[in-house]
Amino acid sequence: MPVMERKTVYRVLLLIVLLLAVVYTFGVIGVVPFRWSEYITIFMVLLFIALRFSKGPQA
Repeated sequence: MPVMERKTVYRVLLLIVLLLAVVYTFGVIGVVPFRWSEYITIFMVLLFIALRFSKGPQA
C-alpha cells in the first residue's frame, strides 16, 4: 500500500479539523452535548503537538 503524499495528508487533516470545528461550535451553542467539544479540544491539542514534533527540530 503506497504512502500518501504529505500534501494529501494535510488536505485530509484540514477537512477533519474543519468538520470538528463545526461540531465544536455546535457543542458550545448547545446543539450537541458539550462533552463532545471537550473531546475535540483534547484531540486538536494532541494533533497540534504531533504535527509540531513530527517535523523535528527547525532553525
